[in-house]
Amino acid sequence: MIRPPGRCPNGTRKTLEERLCAGLLALAAIGGLVMSDMALAIDLRANVVAQSDSEVTLQYALQNSTAGRIYAFDSLLYFDSKGATKLAETGAYVFLDGERTVRVVRGIVAPPMFMSVSRRPPIVGSPVEPGASKRGTIKLALPLSEANPYFPPQECDPKTARPIARLLLQIGWVEHRQETVTGKLVVDGNELVRMTGGWGTPVQRVAQTEVAVRGVGLCTHAAPFDRPQLTQ
Repeated sequence: MIRPPGRCPNGTRKTLEERLCAGLLALAAIGGLVMSDMALAIDLRANVVAQSDSEVTLQYALQNSTAGRIYAFDSLLYFDSKGATKLAETGAYVFLDGERTVRVVRGIVAPPMFMSVSRRPPIVGSPVEPGASKRGTIKLALPLSEANPYFPPQECDPKTARPIARLLLQIGWVEHRQETVTGKLVVDGNELVRMTGGWGTPVQRVAQTEVAVRGVGLCTHAAPFDRPQLTQ
């Protein structure tokens, strides 16, 4: 793997090393601009549309302003007690992120380093064409309780919940690439797009937005517990 240097050697004559270095830095800069422009072309907006003593409901829209198709990893699959694949239609992963911020996550989450996982649910992506948007709804029980797909849920005592001021919604997505291979997967009567094989790196990009909340508490998960960032 070629690793571009931080700076090129100084000198008045353009040696082969200097010319190679300048070319690598230029390529790195172009790659950074392409990735930044692509990330900026995906707009995520969300707001709280309903809240009661027992539940908060978020609605979001992921807008694709790029020139090509993208896939949003916002359909969460899991295995039920009988091993059947199920769809968590309004679910999300929940992680404490700082003193009063909670990350509400939909995307590809890697298993903890200290855990061996023999079977994972299929990865599915929602295709979003250029100029289109993907809308979704997330419903979370109150008080919030941390949720990771590789850990069982825990009981939440409202008296122990810490006050939360912000929800940081994160949605994983990736652009369509030449290596992208998809298939059909039907879960709970829903026809989904299954992502098969490898489609290059990064595995996913992340769109995010903050939503201010009031009257929301969070019960943290007991150790050991992992609060991972979305796989990239």
